[in-house]
Amino acid sequence: MRLKSTLRRAGYRLGLERGVSLTEMMVCCVMIVSVLGIVTQIFIRSSQVYDTQRQYVDAQYSTAAALDMVVRLLRSATMIDPDPDGNGMLDSVRVVSDWNPRDGDTGDSYENVTFTTSGGTLFKREPPDAGPVAFADRVASLSFAYFDPAGNPVATPWLVGQNRLGYLDVTLSTTGVNGRPGVTTSASASVRRTE
Repeated sequence: MRLKSTLRRAGYRLGLERGVSLTEMMVCCVMIVSVLGIVTQIFIRSSQVYDTQRQYVDAQYSTAAALDMVVRLLRSATMIDPDPDGNGMLDSVRVVSDWNPRDGDTGDSYENVTFTTSGGTLFKREPPDAGPVAFADRVASLSFAYFDPAGNPVATPWLVGQNRLGYLDVTLSTTGVNGRPGVTTSASASVRRTE
């Protein structure tokens, strides 16, 4: 009898005789659901931030790559038409050059190409294309500034001719992404003289 009462006291102290009440179980479940809810909210918010950052970085990369291609073509150009659409604005360009490969004609890819923007997209068009082809998205504007060899701005480069131009600045601006402002990127290219 003594052993039984000793074991009972020891068991009671260890909690062996006592079970979990329904109230304790409910409190535990509510705490687990609350913690899972908080973790889920953190995960959802992190995913949204990541998606926004990825779109922003993609827009920057796309703009930089498009600007790089336009500037490379301008640097190799034997003929630059500063207003191929005839609207009197410096927002498009036609570049002609025999470089891909040098074979005496300008019928190969990227040897006779026109760049324009419309509706947030940068388009390129070559003679074999049926219409403008999307080249880069999220582009708000494309603009050109022409300068003579002394560094003076040339407002109407189509009137002075390519041999009187020294260089040009190309500026490409992106549209904003999810409330973040767009990015503006610029680069310069020397104009190849044909004289």
